[in-house]
Amino acid sequence: MVRADLPGGGRGPAAPAAVRRARVRRTALIGVPVAAVLAAGVIVPGSLHLGGASGQGVRAGGHQDTGPREKPQWMPLVPGTTENLSATVDRIVLAAAAQPSLTPRQDQFIYIKSKVSFLRVGTNPATRKTDTWITPLHTRQIWKSPDGEKGFLYEPGGALSDVEPDGTDLDHGPGVSGDTRHSYNSMKALPTDPDALLKRLYQGGKRGNPDDDWMAFKEINSLLSEQIAPSATSAALYKVAARIPGVELVPKANDADGRQGIAIAFTRASTRHEWIFDKDTYAYLGQRQVLVQEEEGLKPGTVVGQTTVIERAVTDAKKELPDGKRL
Repeated sequence: MVRADLPGGGRGPAAPAAVRRARVRRTALIGVPVAAVLAAGVIVPGSLHLGGASGQGVRAGGHQDTGPREKPQWMPLVPGTTENLSATVDRIVLAAAAQPSLTPRQDQFIYIKSKVSFLRVGTNPATRKTDTWITPLHTRQIWKSPDGEKGFLYEPGGALSDVEPDGTDLDHGPGVSGDTRHSYNSMKALPTDPDALLKRLYQGGKRGNPDDDWMAFKEINSLLSEQIAPSATSAALYKVAARIPGVELVPKANDADGRQGIAIAFTRASTRHEWIFDKDTYAYLGQRQVLVQEEEGLKPGTVVGQTTVIERAVTDAKKELPDGKRL
């Protein structure tokens, strides 16, 4: 008898085809922060560094591209604090644990749709000088296989849209294995015990060392970047984030849609990196990066990257949308 997969890996009697497909494409509100990649000449939301060490700051890609732009968003900086941090994270953990988990099969794809805006650096062809600007808020859609070996990115208005307007294939190719450390499969295998998880995040580093603390915070962001996670795993990651020295609560923060919330934040070099949550429900809203020092001629309080996740789902194929239509 034909059998259908059930959430959690169990199996049961087969359902009619129409019902099975409806289950495959079920969607849920995002419960984890999304980060994007650092491309040549581009800082996108979640790159988690602007200036400072490690060569991960703003980079001029050498390409002649001014691209669409808008005036950088600026707002007065709200100071971060550790007061009420633990209690707030506990509420975030409860909200994350209550989220329904999406469970993809190994032959399916994780789909994330978000709205993003980011800092971009390029060479102005008219002046031959390096120019820095903020891209307008635009839509980004990405598909990832559970093992992290296959994927597809569609981002009109993004860094690669001029080169590959129909989207970018993210497959690693035959015989080529990519970094799958942050895949869904790797995420699912993480321990949920706080001490064991914190040890895994520090990867041999020392808690209390600023560089190691930063790497642990960044690792959480990378694990949850444009990904789905079992509810217990995302809750555990948020819980241990509060134990990382340098993590603060920002009592007032807006997401890319202007919704008001609170943020869990970490400041590295000139940038504060914020995960934004609804102030009443503690559901995840998005993230943003805000300058705390002047950088590339931009003053403190300038928002240099932001993301709002619109939808996440499991689909049967790359370029397939949650409603069953093709891109």
